[in-house]
Parts: sequence; structure tokens; C-alpha cells
Amino acid sequence: MKKLLFFSLILGGVLMSTAQTKKLSHPNGTQERLQEKIFYLFTAIENDAKVMELLKADAPLRAYWDKMTRPSASLPKDGKEIIAPFLWSQSDIKTVGKRLVELSRDNAEFNDLLKSLRASRRYANFETAPDDQYLYKIWEQCAKGLDTVLEVYGAGKTPFYGRIDSVSFDVRSKRYIYAVNTLRSQAQEAAKEGQLFFRPSLEFALNLLYANHRDEAVRYDPLDKKENAKAIAAIGTTDFSAYPYASIVVLGGGPENYRDRLSIAGKINLQLAMKEYRAKKAPFIIVSGGHVHPYMTPYCEALEMKNELIEEYGVPEAHIIIEPYARHTTTNMRNATRLMVDYGIPLEQKSLVVTNPSHSEYTGSGTFTERCREELGYQPVNIHARLSPTTLEFTGNMVSFHQNPNQPLDP
Repeated sequence: MKKLLFFSLILGGVLMSTAQTKKLSHPNGTQERLQEKIFYLFTAIENDAKVMELLKADAPLRAYWDKMTRPSASLPKDGKEIIAPFLWSQSDIKTVGKRLVELSRDNAEFNDLLKSLRASRRYANFETAPDDQYLYKIWEQCAKGLDTVLEVYGAGKTPFYGRIDSVSFDVRSKRYIYAVNTLRSQAQEAAKEGQLFFRPSLEFALNLLYANHRDEAVRYDPLDKKENAKAIAAIGTTDFSAYPYASIVVLGGGPENYRDRLSIAGKINLQLAMKEYRAKKAPFIIVSGGHVHPYMTPYCEALEMKNELIEEYGVPEAHIIIEPYARHTTTNMRNATRLMVDYGIPLEQKSLVVTNPSHSEYTGSGTFTERCREELGYQPVNIHARLSPTTLEFTGNMVSFHQNPNQPLDP
């Protein structure tokens, strides 16, 4: 499969080269959306002209831009060599972080930026930190996220979930090394336009995601204007007090082959959810799951579950919300919480999460709580009573809005 996808990479590179030369008038829409969804800090900076000019004029920061846009002296032998100048070492991260803090102190322009970052909720897990620490933590997280993308999709480093998140091509192939080197050159050329210290590394990371067809994080955006538009309209006229629960979250389960659109677990989960929906436990069903199994699957769990609910059970589309990005149980719960808040489903009212008995037991266990702490750094939900072997009560937490660039396929 990786060899078959290579020709798409070359074509994508040619098209992207044209787009990058006219960045202001013809931006790559996918890469713009990926930047905001994964690296919101950089989007916020580029939306603030005063802060942007301050950073461009700063000599210590400019040195990083100079280093990353310097042409390669020789033809790189592999992906590791190509990405090396664009990586952020711990020392680099510390130096830049301290410089950003210095520039931000007693600076009205930075005050406005920090206010906008806090208002965005994109870094909610850092909210209690004072401004200096808050800014440093955000920069550190974004820099490490850039390294993750570059190392995985530029040099083939095995990601945390290698079976589903890895690079789309053979990184040892001469053709891929050539392609990555071309993407590097395009990133350097595009970065000359803005001359911001982070731009070469960011451009390269976004180029790699796009060329690898790893746009899962934004593939169905904007959800509120597309797949979830009818449900959002219905939410506005719904009396949630008439129901014991605000929503029913159904966890996905991807098939292990490229033939089936839904796995047997996915179908079981829908049957279980319909039992609660028919009993009028809640007015809306949230189906959650992205393009997960098998590797590079063309099918989205949430979208296929929505289709099944409509075609097989006759559930009105206006009663179904899709969450098509989650790749793990942790993010099933996190992403469902995000949508509930965004769409006006009351967070203070309990919701249900429905799945098969084994998965339900795990979701309500201390193991799941510990996994959330390790992978997300916080608890996206509070699990309450277990009503049956397949049904749990929960309430979501606002900290779920925290962005995670270290998981770029579902941040």
C-alpha cells in the first residue's frame, strides 16, 4: 500500500509547490486547518500583527529562522539528516521559551495575545499557570509536537501508536528521501515570506502531514456546517430537562479488514445504544470514532455508525452527532465533551456512554483513568455510576479543550 501511495505524494508535492508560491492569495486550505487544529499558538501569533513584527525583529529568535532556511551543503542521505536542522532540542526549546517570556513581560501586545490564547481554551490544562509559565508551557508543547511530526513523517520514527499512526511510505526508498528533501526546500522557500522563527519547522511539518495523507484531524471540518448541522439546529429547540440524560455517546470499533465498513463490535455498540435511545434516555446520540483500523482505512467509524443508525434503525439525522476524529477511548470521551460544549448540550447534566461489556468495564476502570493522566495530562470526563455491564454515566470536563500536538492526527 505504501508504494501505491507514493505517486499521490509526488502529485501532492507538485500541487503544493504551486500553492506555496502564492501563499497569501492561494493558501493550502488543509494545511491552514491543520495548523490551527494542532498548533494554535502559531496561528494566534500570525493573527496578531504587532506580536508577529516583534518576533520577526528579535535577533536571538531570527537566528533560528536563519539556520533553518540555510540551503543544504550536500545531498542528504536519509530522512533523519533532512529533518535534523528543523528539530527543536531541549536546549533550543528552553532558550526560545525564555526569550518569549522576556519579550512578553510588561508588553501590551503580548498581553492581548495571552488573553486571546486563554479565551480560546486551546490550552485549558495550563489555565492556572501565571502568564510566564503559561506561555512557556504552550511553546514547549508546540515545539515538541513539531518534532513529533518531523520525526514520524519525515524520518519514519515509530509513533506511540505505530499500527495506526505511522508514516504512509517507505522512508528508506530513494524516491521518498527525494520527496522529503523537496518538501524541505518548499518549506524553506515558503518560510521566507513571513520570516518568523518557527515558520520553517512548521511549514515542513505541515507539508509532511499533507503529503502523507494524514489530514485526519480536519478531514470533516467544519462539522457544524456539514455533518452535524441538522443536529445543531435541533439542539436549539430541545428541552433537555425532559430527559434523564443529555446524550448517549457510542464508542466505535474499527474492523480489521478493508472490506467491512463496520466491525462486529461497532454493530453491537449500536444495538446497545438503540436500547437506551428507544427508552428515551436522551435526545441525541453521539457516535465517536475516526479513521483508525485497519491502517489507513478509508472508512470513518463515526460516519459509518451514523449511516447505520439512519438506514437500519430509522433514527432521524437531526438526532445524530458525529465525532469523526477520535482514535482511542481517551479521545472518544474528550472529543465528545468538546462537541457537547460547542453545540450547547448541557455539560452539567449527566450523559451515557455505551459500548460492549469488556470495553465498558475498561472505560470505568482505574486503568482508563491512569491512561488519561499519562496520555492527555488530565481527566476529560468524570465517570459516575455503572448502570449495566454496557452503560456508564459521565459528565465532561472543560479541560477537554486542551490541544495536544503530540497526537497530530487527533489533537
